[in-house]
Amino acid sequence: MSESVFLFKRKAQRMSADKLGKLAEHLGFRGSAKETDEAIVAKDDVRTLAYAQPCAKFAGLLFYTDQSVAWGECSDEKLVSDRQARDWGNRLLEGFELLPKRSDDEKIKLSFELKSWQTEGIVFDGKERRRMKAKTDVASDVSLNGIPVVGPRGKVRMIFKRDESPVMLHVGLWDQLSVYEERELVREHDVVSTVREKLAQRSERSARSYDVRDVRLVYFADEYNGGPDLLTPSYFVEVEFMAPRHAGKEAIQGPRQVLRLPAFR
Repeated sequence: MSESVFLFKRKAQRMSADKLGKLAEHLGFRGSAKETDEAIVAKDDVRTLAYAQPCAKFAGLLFYTDQSVAWGECSDEKLVSDRQARDWGNRLLEGFELLPKRSDDEKIKLSFELKSWQTEGIVFDGKERRRMKAKTDVASDVSLNGIPVVGPRGKVRMIFKRDESPVMLHVGLWDQLSVYEERELVREHDVVSTVREKLAQRSERSARSYDVRDVRLVYFADEYNGGPDLLTPSYFVEVEFMAPRHAGKEAIQGPRQVLRLPAFR
C-alpha cells in the first residue's frame, strides 16, 4: 500500500510600519519605514531591516543586516555565548509574534527549535596559524510531520558578534498553515530510478561515471510564484560525477550536483 503525504497552503502575515519600527528599535537603530505593496523597509546609514509582504516573491521573509561589522572577522574580543544568542533569538521570535501560529489540525505537526554554536576561523600572521572564534551562529531546526523543512522561507538564521544584538537576521516563516491536498508519496527507489534514466540520456561519459550519494525528503519553502502559496515535499538527490580512469588508476572524486524532484503524484 502506498504512503500519502500532505501539501500545505501557507499564509504570511502583513506587517505594519509600526511593528517594523519597533523591531528596528529592538535591534538598536531608528529608521523611518517606507512601504510599497510588496515590502516595507527601515534603514539608516549602515543598517537595513526589510520585510516582504504577502504576495511578494519572498512573502513572510524578514531580513536585517548591519554593514558596519564584518561577519567572519576573527578577533580576540569575547563573543556573545551560544546560549545568550539562542535565548535572544527565542525572545525576539516570541515577543514580536514571528513564529507560525499553532494549529489544532491533527494533520499538522510542526516542530521548531533554535540551535546555536560558535564558529572558528584560521588566522595566519606569517609565521603560524591560529584558531580564533569568529562569530556566534543561530539556526533553526524545523520539521513538519517528521519531514525537515528547508529553503529561504522555512528557516531562521542569525549571526552575532560581540553585542547581544545580531549583525544579521533572517526569519523566513509563515503565519498560518492549512492542509491543501493529500497526495501519494513517491517512493525513494522510484526517484533514484528516474534520476538514473535521465542521466542515461546525457553524454556517454556522464551516463557511465556517476554515483548517487544522498537522497533527502524535505518540504522545500521556496519562492512564491503566484496562485496558492504551497509548501510541497521534494526529494533532493545528490549525484557525484567521477573523473575518468587513466592508465589503470581508479576514478577520482569529481563535481557534485543536487537535483530536486517532486515527492508526490
